[in-house]
Amino acid sequence: MSDEKLERERKLKDLLVRLTDSPFYNRKLADYNLMNIGLKQISTLPITVKGELRKAGSFDHLAVDHKEAVHYCESFGTTGEPTSAWLTKEDLETGIRQIKGCGVRIDKEDIVLLRFPHGLTATAFLMQQTCLQVGATIIPEYSTITPYPKLLDLMNRLYVTIIAGSPREIELLAETTRLLGLNSSEHFPSLRAIIVTGEVVGERRKEHLKRRWGVPIIDIYGTAETANIAAMCEHGAMHVLEQDVLVETLKEDGSRLAKPGERGLAAITTLSHQASPLLRYLNEDVISVEQGLCACGQTESKLVHYGRLKDRTRFGEIVLDEKDIQDAVYSLAPVPDAWKAMQRENGFHMILDSERYADWSLERIQVQLSEMLKVTVTAEIGFNTLLNRDELTRNVAPKREVYICKGDNEDPDTSSSILLRDLLRRGYSEFMSDKYKKAQKLFEEAVALIPHSAEAHAWLAAVYGRQIDAAWSLKEKIELFSMLENEITTALGIDPTLPLARRMNGSKLLNTPDMLGGDPSLAANEFRYCIDQGMNDVEIWVSLAECYMKMDDPVKAKEVLKVALALEPMHERATQLLEQAKKREDL
Repeated sequence: MSDEKLERERKLKDLLVRLTDSPFYNRKLADYNLMNIGLKQISTLPITVKGELRKAGSFDHLAVDHKEAVHYCESFGTTGEPTSAWLTKEDLETGIRQIKGCGVRIDKEDIVLLRFPHGLTATAFLMQQTCLQVGATIIPEYSTITPYPKLLDLMNRLYVTIIAGSPREIELLAETTRLLGLNSSEHFPSLRAIIVTGEVVGERRKEHLKRRWGVPIIDIYGTAETANIAAMCEHGAMHVLEQDVLVETLKEDGSRLAKPGERGLAAITTLSHQASPLLRYLNEDVISVEQGLCACGQTESKLVHYGRLKDRTRFGEIVLDEKDIQDAVYSLAPVPDAWKAMQRENGFHMILDSERYADWSLERIQVQLSEMLKVTVTAEIGFNTLLNRDELTRNVAPKREVYICKGDNEDPDTSSSILLRDLLRRGYSEFMSDKYKKAQKLFEEAVALIPHSAEAHAWLAAVYGRQIDAAWSLKEKIELFSMLENEITTALGIDPTLPLARRMNGSKLLNTPDMLGGDPSLAANEFRYCIDQGMNDVEIWVSLAECYMKMDDPVKAKEVLKVALALEPMHERATQLLEQAKKREDL
């Protein structure tokens, strides 16, 4: 094992110990033996979703005394209650090291204009601390008293070498240079690089910014809760900061890992974070990660950020993320100065704003966008329709940009759905290990999370069925039977086609005395339905055989038992039933 791998294993072990100091994770991981968990076993641990952090509040997931934290930040909370994060001095040093290692290589000769909001996010603070540590000069300016023309004047007079801000801020600065009759790629000879973060920056958008300014564009990817996750090198590749974070790419249903290079949902484990560490945190971003040689010499995985899951749009089999739409828009010539895509039934209606809109052919634009996105795109083009250019030269506060407006058919809460899959997966594992109490707890959590999940109710019924078999007293059996019947009824009421629910109903009908509603004939129908739907394990064939034996049909019982024994030749119950069927047939 390489030294880097050994170090990551050590950091994961330290993290798992540290997490027990967090009240939130102490409860969440109470039933896990963390001593045996390494990098290969991390997928056996539960994921963390944003809703859980919101419920935890500002202090519950702290893993240190709050007096050890030196910086507090939180998400904007634009889609609900904000989520919190804390940083210790060590966490700050980690963030500084990460920024220093990105493709810009800030040094003491640099004069850096920070165009990040000095609010509750960590970005501006970490950038400022990085500049202070390396000795670079800082111009920390993000306020309404410094309009864009003033910023451009500062850049020119003070020989600014680096700008750091959101991609949209950099675009608006470039548009202001045009309004003032300047050329952003020629008027600032000292400028050598631009650092962007906070929005999706696809290759086409990055190239557009590079053309406007004539300098490299370096992207840093992170979130308020996790701080930095990946940073771009000087060759334009976004490298995962593997020394400090573990990034998993999950299938959208959370069932398993996506393949290398395949899109999935980011699950972030903050190996180095001391104050408010996170385990398999589903940050609701769509990413892909793959290994590959890089000209910069780094061996860390390369990450592509496609946008927020909430911005994903679907048209039948076609799935489009923000990066897909952005790449199409930024492929236009000229690139619009502002744009908005509004979801329609079969595609998008786009509004495109450019001072050069007369250079566009509306028909050609609609064809080009439709071909790139594989859906119907209509468009309207104009000038000052989305961007008030007069505001760029006045003291007007910048607005948070919304690029994609989805229709009324927005996706359900995918993070809750993934948490449900995670609970069911772990419950199934406990169930198959005969740990029924643990399985029951997990399935009950799944039912509480999404009460309308037929699968969760069906699995809870399965647990009660196994507990009935193990119960000693008649009273306990009767109580469990009532609970089992209720869960089966609920599951079938939600989804009468669910094979697992039908199977549990079959088991109930098979094992209940006739006088209490049992019916082996109806049970056989249920098992046959499940088999037709693809269930093909030995137990379901044995159950079907038991139905036929109760129906006094040993011939059919023998037929299905042959199938069961072909699947598992030494199956004890199937062998016993076959002998009974042969004897009964001989009578």
